[in-house]
Amino acid sequence: MTAPDSRSSNKPIPGGLYDARWTRLMVVILERMPTGVCVFLTSPIALVFYALAPRQGRAVRANLRALFPQWCGLRRWLGAYQVFRQFALTYVDRLLYRHCGRQVEWDVRGMENFVKLKNEVAGVLVFTMHSGNYDIGSALLAEELGRPLHTVRVPERSHSLEALRAAELHAASDLQPLLRFHYNTPGRHLGIDLCRLLLAGEIVAVQGDRVVMDVSPLTTVHDGVSYTIPLGPLMLAETARVPCYSILLSRFGVCRYRIEILPPFCTGDSRITRTELAALWLPVMADFLHRNWDQWFVFEKMLERVAPAATTE
Repeated sequence: MTAPDSRSSNKPIPGGLYDARWTRLMVVILERMPTGVCVFLTSPIALVFYALAPRQGRAVRANLRALFPQWCGLRRWLGAYQVFRQFALTYVDRLLYRHCGRQVEWDVRGMENFVKLKNEVAGVLVFTMHSGNYDIGSALLAEELGRPLHTVRVPERSHSLEALRAAELHAASDLQPLLRFHYNTPGRHLGIDLCRLLLAGEIVAVQGDRVVMDVSPLTTVHDGVSYTIPLGPLMLAETARVPCYSILLSRFGVCRYRIEILPPFCTGDSRITRTELAALWLPVMADFLHRNWDQWFVFEKMLERVAPAATTE
């Protein structure tokens, strides 16, 4: 399992947590042991990774403190472990799907919104979050849309893991030829490329909840919580002026996922600023986090509780 972490310029240690050998070992185990046993072992393994990643654990607990200020320290500690455990379970599902041929069961909510998205004539910008299983979900969406779906990725933290991911994505491209990947690397003007795709009538999926690498942040407040979110997707929506939909994923069993397709929070009919877009996107994001806090796989501090403003009589 790849341990969650924020990206840094430090070169990963060979054989460390970001080495592809751990993933390959997991694939070997999954191919030789019953799935139920592997799922059972995921919980203690996740606890080990939780202990080995204190900085990420503190970040998750800080986010939970902002979302649920009434929780005690022990509840936050256990809650952060649940996030690590859910991350591990989705990783196992991903390997079962990519390497073991396990099929995924989907519970789709908001099919009428999906039909509307599919029939949009102009380009569409889809906002997603780091939850559920984004790789598997994008493959399903590309298949059901029947038109190209462009998704954004960031490089992995080690060369060995990046090579493994590249092989997986190449295999996926053979199965889902409509799924297109675009890497967000330093120095690349990805926003311009994505804007051109949207103006050409393509569908682009971006994750609007996590600031990584050199991504410019935007900090804004919703319901007493300060959110630090990436500015890029908002600038893209502001510039392209296309409909913006939200598609959110959550896990509820072994290779069983729920996909929520919400109505567009921006129609693209009129000019709207990035600040106004953030005010429309944040309630969607906040609602999902309060319902599925254990499935938000962001291991950096992104939330902070804001003290209520003083009032005068």
